[in-house]
Amino acid sequence: MNDFAFEVPLIGWLVPLLAAVLFLLAWSFKRRGLARSQVTALVLLRVVGFALLLFLAARPVWVESATERPRRDEVILLVDRSESMSLRDHQKSRYREAVEFARDVLLPELKAAKLRVKPVLFAEDAKVVNGKQLAAAEPNGRQTNLARAIVRSVVQSARPPLAVIALTDGVVTQRADNPRAVSALVENQIPFVGIGFGSETGTRLLSLEQVTAPSVVAPNEKFQISAQLRATGTTEMPGFDLVLLRDGQLVERKRVPPASGARIWQVSFSRTESVPKPYTYSVRLLPPNDSSVRCPKNESSVAVRVTDERELRVLYLQGGLTWDYKFIRLALVGDPSIRLSGLSRMASDSSFFQNVENDADLVGGFPSTIEDLVSFRVVVLSNLKPGDLTRSQQKLLASFCGEYGGGVLMIGGASTFNATWQDSQLEQLLPVRFSPLSRRGSQGAPFRLKIVDAAIRSPVFQISDVGDNRAAWNSLPTFSHYAAVDSIKPGAQVWIEHPTASGDGGRAPLMVTQRFGRGIAGVICVQNFWRWRLAKQSNTEHFDRFWRQLLRHLSDGGGDSLLIHLKDQQLRPNADIHFVVERRLDQGRGVARKEQYVFRVIDQNDKTITEQNIELLSGQTADVKFRCETPGLFSATVSNRQGNVQARRSVDIQDVADEFVHTGRNMENLRQWANLSGGVALKVEECRGLDKLIDQLKIDSHAPPRQRPRSVPAVINGWTMLLLFGCLCTEWVLRKRWGLA
Repeated sequence: MNDFAFEVPLIGWLVPLLAAVLFLLAWSFKRRGLARSQVTALVLLRVVGFALLLFLAARPVWVESATERPRRDEVILLVDRSESMSLRDHQKSRYREAVEFARDVLLPELKAAKLRVKPVLFAEDAKVVNGKQLAAAEPNGRQTNLARAIVRSVVQSARPPLAVIALTDGVVTQRADNPRAVSALVENQIPFVGIGFGSETGTRLLSLEQVTAPSVVAPNEKFQISAQLRATGTTEMPGFDLVLLRDGQLVERKRVPPASGARIWQVSFSRTESVPKPYTYSVRLLPPNDSSVRCPKNESSVAVRVTDERELRVLYLQGGLTWDYKFIRLALVGDPSIRLSGLSRMASDSSFFQNVENDADLVGGFPSTIEDLVSFRVVVLSNLKPGDLTRSQQKLLASFCGEYGGGVLMIGGASTFNATWQDSQLEQLLPVRFSPLSRRGSQGAPFRLKIVDAAIRSPVFQISDVGDNRAAWNSLPTFSHYAAVDSIKPGAQVWIEHPTASGDGGRAPLMVTQRFGRGIAGVICVQNFWRWRLAKQSNTEHFDRFWRQLLRHLSDGGGDSLLIHLKDQQLRPNADIHFVVERRLDQGRGVARKEQYVFRVIDQNDKTITEQNIELLSGQTADVKFRCETPGLFSATVSNRQGNVQARRSVDIQDVADEFVHTGRNMENLRQWANLSGGVALKVEECRGLDKLIDQLKIDSHAPPRQRPRSVPAVINGWTMLLLFGCLCTEWVLRKRWGLA
């Protein structure tokens, strides 16, 4: 039943004041000589208008009568059966602890309070079960969607439940249904009670994160396949084995010793292949014999192409005869595919480079045209002074790197990284800016190179066949001369730093690289870097391998006219994997034509998954994708009309459970649900007995909440506004007619 009322009843006290105002108004009209009928008409119009305004100011409403809702005596019990509940923080799994807690503690208390319980198992979906099904279920759900479980439970109930109690670890992987769940709890006044199982530190996990290796190597060239491992937990991780498979066949096995604490580290395998062909290498983690250790990802693969690559030519320019050239040349002796040519400035008053070695292509010294320079893939600038390169030669180097994809490396000390290089074409090319002052260039305290974490994971810096790769870098001799740079350019990658000195951003970079156009440019700011190979405690093979790998890395800048990029996405089965195919700019080749290409993806069994035709102009990109149904190693290639492969990219798709990304108990998530609905979130160890919680539920069940009355505005409509407007218009017409306006 609806009742009529005013939300502002105090307006009624203004009625006497309004009557007094109308009396004064009538008296005023009478004194102005108006007839009785005229005074009566004007006063009545004012009475109607003022009364209507006073009526609206009092805010009239229709009030719906309050009705009592039926007494609620049902509790929804949500039990999480997702994979994260299978983790063992103690002697039992989280799921088993939740079931025993419900059976021994929660259900007896609810039964004593005469509250009915509807148990629901949930993971990616929710299902109403009985006691036997609850006890027999296995925690194997691939996702956790707590919100969907709340919505399904509330909707499937004949009337809103008294409360929703969730036994879970708080790990949630699906949140799309969160808004619907919040609305269901708030609109029906249902408190959420979250009881968290597990521990904040989480259980022990051992995972093989990724495998890296050079994409292309030469025959009989030693290379490394590195597996990045991640361990969590505070207790000791038992020893385990890693096996290396080549095209599915076991080729090597390594034992990883036990270690304590959470850490990320690498284990490397060394390989040498003599037969040119593509290989697929897989590293498989054999889990330790300990049921408390979970391995969410235990295998990853990488593709390596062994090929008789074209001769990699390197031009070495030095400001004088130095030891650097000699030892780099010795480092490349064992690699016949790299050809080193050297030029040196012999006179201090000349900018012309003379031959260091007999090279018929360099009889004229430094190449004078870009056509001559692009026959090299890498140019090394060693110990040069600002006057050693003319502006035209610097411009040629910039075109060589930026437009034609060559690699440029500058090495030296304070005299090389001189302030007079500032704002030069060479500075625009390199990944650092030169310091305005020559500082820290003289003999100083001995220091060791500090290798950053990104370098340890990069194939370029994998110099050791056995043991820890970081330990191999730490065994290098000390250096005493290095050059300062003013700053690092945005997007540049720092590989080596000074261990104590500070510079740009609190770091003093000693080796930095960056893409410049189609090529790669880098600097090594260490004077006498050759001392590494000469030191007694150094392993000469480490020095030699580093330079071979670095020169190959610098030469990879613009070797292909096409590139395949992976978009930022989660790589998992039953999903679309998105690529971007980029055609690089064709510099100096006239008007670019649109070319046709074939994008193809094959699996590890050489089965074609997708084949798509694409057309690209110079500098254009195309988005392509393929549907990945199963995990495995896939190879994406782009071929031209003749069938020649122009670019290739491998992608390893692993079926990794999101449940194991974070294994600690997430009480913060449960607190958010509780705060939104007026409930509570408790750790399981804090709620033995549940006395206060059950007492509160008893109070709520014996005092059913009344439905709050609703107010609906009354009378305020178009007719009311029309009446008010009519009164004003009529008075204006009468006043105009009687000469009162």
